[in-house]
Amino acid sequence: MQPASDAVTRYDLHCHSYYSDGTLSPAELVQRACEQGVTHLALTDHDSVDGVSEAQAFIEQHQLPIKLIVGTEITCSWEGFEIHLVALNFNADASSMKELLMQQQQCRRDRYHAMVAKLHKAGIDVQPPMAQAMTMPTRKHLADALVDGRWVSSFETAFRRYLGKGQQAYVATQWVTLADAVTAVVAAGGVTVIAHPHAYQLSNKWLRRLLTHAKDVGVTGVEVAIGTQSPGQREALATFAEEIGLAASVGSDFHYPARWRELGKNLCLPERCVPIWTLW
Repeated sequence: MQPASDAVTRYDLHCHSYYSDGTLSPAELVQRACEQGVTHLALTDHDSVDGVSEAQAFIEQHQLPIKLIVGTEITCSWEGFEIHLVALNFNADASSMKELLMQQQQCRRDRYHAMVAKLHKAGIDVQPPMAQAMTMPTRKHLADALVDGRWVSSFETAFRRYLGKGQQAYVATQWVTLADAVTAVVAAGGVTVIAHPHAYQLSNKWLRRLLTHAKDVGVTGVEVAIGTQSPGQREALATFAEEIGLAASVGSDFHYPARWRELGKNLCLPERCVPIWTLW
């Protein structure tokens, strides 16, 4: 294994603040990352870069020994699946990214309101935060409201009964295509990575099909090292990356402090991988 670091550097290129579905502020996030020994961190909130400037200001104010990499996690549509694309090291002020994120954010707000309406129609008088009051409304906010209102016993149950694909309050959305998202990111000088490939519950045949298509439309890499995965999953993703010609990324997908998922934890890459950060 080659680490996502050496004795000096440690990368984590996938995490979330409360600007999407995380619980920590950008300032708290970079502080925690430093405490965990992370030296290069990408803040990748869903379809948003609103937390990046706040995180960078905190780093500069406190002279933290960490480099912040501009990032976002873009929800895309592919073959009827929602696929997440992590964009890294791009110019957040580029017109292509501003237009893309504005479009994605409107899709999120429309979907959020439609899901609330479905819950109310089903007799579930849940009162979640209004979409206009949040930077980026997500299903996580609806799940939290269902738990808080005691409509369900747990976050997982909220998705299993109401919010997951095919369930009572689920609303399918036509997100941006992988190809169009990649075009916007590349125009802004960035690179793209398929996030947490095993989360989509695809067979190996379909996963190879996804990654091959991603490569064909200009995706640069795939997350190979993820904080919560088995060694077998990591090796399988390394093999896909090697065979298809994708670089390898690393990311905890951190949302909140938990024993089983931590910033910078367990992010070593197999030796045969080409680290994504060597390409910028």
